[in-house]
Formats: sequence, C-alpha cells, structure tokens
Amino acid sequence: MKNFFVIFALFCAMFMISCGGGSDSSEGGSGGDTNDSSSCPSVDGNMWSSLSSIFMPLDEAIEYCEKLKECGYSDWKLPTISDLRTLIKNCPGSQTGGACAVSDPDHLSSDDWNENDCRCEYMENNGGYYSKLGDDDKVRLWSSSALSDHSNYWYVSFFSGYITNAGMDYSHYVRCVR
Repeated sequence: MKNFFVIFALFCAMFMISCGGGSDSSEGGSGGDTNDSSSCPSVDGNMWSSLSSIFMPLDEAIEYCEKLKECGYSDWKLPTISDLRTLIKNCPGSQTGGACAVSDPDHLSSDDWNENDCRCEYMENNGGYYSKLGDDDKVRLWSSSALSDHSNYWYVSFFSGYITNAGMDYSHYVRCVR
C-alpha cells in the first residue's frame, strides 16, 4: 500500500509538470503568464504588454498594470505620454521628437498641445498604420501623464496618431510598459 501512494504521488507530480501546473497566472487580465519574453515586443528600449481586452477608466488602468503578470515579469506600469509616443509611426508631428510639444516631464500643459501638430490624417480601418505594434484605429491608450494645468490625463489614439487628453472617468485600452 505504501508503494501505491509513492507511485500515485509521483504520477500526480509528473502530471502537474506536463500540464503546466503551478505556473503564474495573469491577474491583469491578459490570459496568463507565458514566461516567454519574446511574446512581449520591445520598442526603443521599452518592453510592452499585450493590449488589454477591454476599455477601462484611468484608476482601473493603473491597477491593471500594477497587477499584471506577463512574459515572466510583474514590474509593469502604466506608460507616460512620452513612452506612448515611441509607439507612433507614420505621423511625424506626434512621434517622439515631433512638432507636438507634449512630453514628460516638463511639457504637459494644455499650452503645449496644438491639434495640428499632435495628429495626422484620420484613416478608418487603418490596420495599424499609425502603430508600431499594429494597434488599429479603434485603439486609444491611457498614459499616466496628467495635464499640469487641468485634471485630465494624456492619451494616444491610433485613428490618426493623435495625442490628446480626457477625464479620468473616460475608458480606453491599456498597454503596460516595463
């Protein structure tokens, strides 16, 4: 009988290992931790999480990133507007270093924003034309950067590479950064 329990325990342990038991799960809602950092893309030295599956207000976006476990990491944060600008392509004004003056830490006021400098042409169903990560025209991403002269927060919208702002109770998608 003792041998039966030893064999049964070994069988259970082997089954758990072969089925991936004991691996970390994602509390951020991304579908689990693959522990594979190659599935999290890097852009300009930052690693990016997968896109959240739902829209959420800012407070939930911050918590989402704080709890996220993805690609073997748990030190994710909500990106700044400068971080998000590194994801924009095909829109020279709103890409990093472009004419749009909005950036961390010193250019976050409404005076730093000019609609003509901070967007390009709207392209419906653009297939990720303005996003280095392929986010389409329906994706708007929260940043952790607050306007210095207002209670709104900056965000990026990929329908036109647009940098603008909204109140904390609006809902946007989230990509966390590390």
